[in-house]
Amino acid sequence: MNIEALQSSWQQVGAVGPEAVEYFYDHLFAAHPEVRDMFAEDMTVQRERFLSGLGRIVTNVQTLADDPSFVQQLGRHHAQLGVVAAHYPVAGASLLATLEHFLGAQWTEELAGTWAAAYGAVVEIMLSADEVKV
Repeated sequence: MNIEALQSSWQQVGAVGPEAVEYFYDHLFAAHPEVRDMFAEDMTVQRERFLSGLGRIVTNVQTLADDPSFVQQLGRHHAQLGVVAAHYPVAGASLLATLEHFLGAQWTEELAGTWAAAYGAVVEIMLSADEVKV
């Protein structure tokens, strides 16, 4: 995984922040309207949490294996909200579509692979969070 490319691309997308998060949720709800009911009508707080959480994960990606506690807590919280394993590929597809949209020509197959691998690793930690006793 090319961590430098992951973080650099996130900085570019993070610079448009709220616009990127709005695109993500618009894509998610258009592609999978059945998940819309899992979210509050007012998405303001959720959008801020998503941007902040993803930024924290990407910024600290090198240390996730050593300290997965933040991602594990996200996994437990998502499970409490009714998120199941089948929801993660849906969200992942919207994340990749968002990155591709905002990165334009900088979005390459290699970068897509890096993001897909990173997302997959985070999802594994989130899904295994119930197995971790805190």
